[in-house]
Amino acid sequence: MLRFDYDSLTALAAVVREGGFESAAKSLAITQSAVSQRIKALEEKVGSLLIIRGRPCVPTKIGLQLCRHLEQVTLLQHELNQRVGNLVDGPDQSAATVRVSVNNDSLATWFPAVIKRAAEDLNMLFDVVPDDQEHTEGSLKSGDSLAIITSNDQPTQGCRRISLGAMPYIAVANRQFFEEHFADGVSPRTLQGTSCLAFDRKDTIQEQWMNICFGETVSVKEHFVPSYEGYFACCLNGSGWGLVPATAAQKFIDDGELIELMPGKAVDVSLHWQASTQSSEILRRLGEVVLEEAMEVLLPDSYRPE
Repeated sequence: MLRFDYDSLTALAAVVREGGFESAAKSLAITQSAVSQRIKALEEKVGSLLIIRGRPCVPTKIGLQLCRHLEQVTLLQHELNQRVGNLVDGPDQSAATVRVSVNNDSLATWFPAVIKRAAEDLNMLFDVVPDDQEHTEGSLKSGDSLAIITSNDQPTQGCRRISLGAMPYIAVANRQFFEEHFADGVSPRTLQGTSCLAFDRKDTIQEQWMNICFGETVSVKEHFVPSYEGYFACCLNGSGWGLVPATAAQKFIDDGELIELMPGKAVDVSLHWQASTQSSEILRRLGEVVLEEAMEVLLPDSYRPE
């Protein structure tokens, strides 16, 4: 059985977090040579490369697993300090940091309330990894995150899933774009060849919406805008039509800045919280906060922890 030196694991995590040995050394207040020696010793003990040197440095699969282990141990240590402090001279005031992968639209709408509340109630700091809700699962499987927001309703092995509800997405365009392209109504014919916004090449929500509305898809010209703010701004300035969260779009629809292409037709994207069952009590409590905040915004769904 391998017994790990936690100073070495801390150095490894710092290189992954900071992207390089020099920055990691500064964050730990030690020399760059000390960081290199600790990681070299760790690699010799494991018998495998843990860091792919480059700009930035990135972890190998084994390196990610060790970083995840350190995060879990750190959370457990944090909870132990809290319990011991309560018995001795008051609770430990240090904050726990949790790395979670969150889809960009949740991060731009309802998840900030989670961050604020968890900071106040759980004394927690966040290291958020943004990604599309269809692809955050890879972050959990790789060990890059301890918990995720995902659209996948199948629990990852060794993880607990909580259904949060569904986020409705509606198709919108600004008034000038709508009048220019859809004066004769919105149909497969009028959609053909129009400029459409997509988050990235993995984004399929436009095709899902067309299938819901018309039972078919047509070819459109896509702008790839991998930023919630940029995507929304492009809808507002008439760069193209796109699918945005209904809760975020409603104000602009009411003000006349955006027009909904097909009122009553939405793509409901179910969202789920997944976290390792081996993680700490504080992560379980975070899941409860996530569910409560999601219920304020998302369409109702049943609560099915697994």
